[in-house]
Amino acid sequence: MKQKWPILIFSALLTAFIVLAGIWGNAQFQQLPSGGVLTAQQAAKGIAPDGWRQEAPGQWHFTFTAGEDLSSLTLCVTNTAAPLEAERLTDLARSGELYALDVTPGETVELVFACRRSPQTWLMSSAFADRAFRFRTLTQLITLTAFVTMGVVVLALYHYKHQPELGYFLLYLVIMSAWALMVFFFPAIRSGPLQLVLRSFFAFTVLASALLAAGLLGMELPRSGRGLLGLIAGCAVFFLLGMNDYPPLRVGVLAAGMFFCLYLLMAAVKAGYEGAGLMLLPCAVTTGFRIWALLPGLDSPFFVESVPFYLLRCSRLYDLPFAIGCMVFVCRRFALLFDRTEQLARELDARVAERTKELTAETDARKSMMLNIFHDLRSPLFAVSNGLETLESAPEALPALLPALRQRVEFLRRLTEDLFLAAKLEQKQLLLNEDRAALNEEAAAVCAACQSEADQKGVALCLSADVLLPVWGDSVRLQQILQNLVTNAIHYTPAGGSIHVVCRAEGGTACVSVQDTGCGIAPEDQGAVFDRYFHTSADKKHDSTGLGLTIAQELARLHHGEITLQSEVGRGSIFTLRLPLLNIEE
Repeated sequence: MKQKWPILIFSALLTAFIVLAGIWGNAQFQQLPSGGVLTAQQAAKGIAPDGWRQEAPGQWHFTFTAGEDLSSLTLCVTNTAAPLEAERLTDLARSGELYALDVTPGETVELVFACRRSPQTWLMSSAFADRAFRFRTLTQLITLTAFVTMGVVVLALYHYKHQPELGYFLLYLVIMSAWALMVFFFPAIRSGPLQLVLRSFFAFTVLASALLAAGLLGMELPRSGRGLLGLIAGCAVFFLLGMNDYPPLRVGVLAAGMFFCLYLLMAAVKAGYEGAGLMLLPCAVTTGFRIWALLPGLDSPFFVESVPFYLLRCSRLYDLPFAIGCMVFVCRRFALLFDRTEQLARELDARVAERTKELTAETDARKSMMLNIFHDLRSPLFAVSNGLETLESAPEALPALLPALRQRVEFLRRLTEDLFLAAKLEQKQLLLNEDRAALNEEAAAVCAACQSEADQKGVALCLSADVLLPVWGDSVRLQQILQNLVTNAIHYTPAGGSIHVVCRAEGGTACVSVQDTGCGIAPEDQGAVFDRYFHTSADKKHDSTGLGLTIAQELARLHHGEITLQSEVGRGSIFTLRLPLLNIEE
């Protein structure tokens, strides 16, 4: 927040500085008092008559004496003053703004104008007038071109992206372009309705500026109900007061509207609206310049508008900073959206590449799995087929072949069941019959069932299941997990080795560890130990289907648990089943 105060303070000081600098700069230009002497040097720079006398309602008089070196003058008149007794005035190009005034050196000239308040006029030499108004025309064309160009760009953006803020911006640019066009083609307006239209532009511009600032920053404006009615009523009151004939009231209301727009942007910067500073500083500049344009409307003796300030007011250049700031804000927003789109495209490409890689690896794994399945199916089938051929020629060999045939058929049965279970797990079609279970009792039952297999191989199977481990799960599937771990340990433990099954509680976790003294698993193989058909590179041929650990891990995850591995080559492995432990009270 501390980092935002400098820009807020700077923008306020910038507006105040521009206003004060304008007042000071305007005061540096001389004014010609009523009854004074107009010299050629003053006319060559342009000078504003000061001290008009109202000798009748709506009738204003001003007198001056032509200097010895003056022969002709150009008189510039604003659009609210009409000359009376204009025999000596020649309308230049029928504009109603510029008049040629022939004077005789030393002559006293009286100007009479009809106007509701003190007329705004300027006296200047013909050469100065020619240069000044050519410059004004050029700046007006520059301003008009800038507004129209920005309008075309925003219209194109709005055509392809119907966003409300772009509509607000387009409305603002249309108002500014229409105002610039009217001032350019009608420098002096005598018609009452046209004067009313011209006066309304300033109020429209202030309202459009506030609406544009709120729209671009995404501020919520009421769109229905009392909020909308209140907004419309407020805008209507502001517009009517901004059109008032009482100069202090009109100027005060319009200035308040501009400062309200500046306040909106300051509040947006303070609230952290992204990019609000891009509009705040240009708005501060434009607000300061617009105060310049309002000061002559006060009809106050402390600010008699000079020719340069009049030319600047007519050129509308002071409205460009805010419009350019808004344009930069819009361009920045679209640039950020484009960058975000590119980033999303890159992320999508990366995800597609990653997914393609995963699918390729999965396809390769499926191919490898199918080859292993075919191999494991073919070997016992060949054994059974050969045994049947032997029995066909030598029936007396049945007692010798029967154990081997039974072993092969049993392997085929286990392989088929494991494949079927693995497929159901992969398709998430396995349903658990969950209930309260004691994991230590399930481990004891599994060890009892596997004891004969361990004894046949000469492996010592030891159990430590004194700790009560209540869990929530499917008792049959829990035993299947533990049986896969224990039988896997028996297969990989050589004769004379030992297997320790230990039940314990760790915090809120029930743990059953199966530790063997087998060959162990190399570090490079440990990451794939739960993959389908994994066989450690150090193992010997046995009757494992290669799916036991995969099935055990998937079943553990269905129970919201997992199986972890610790192994060291030559010293054995520890597989630990971890499941959420139930409270005793549950």
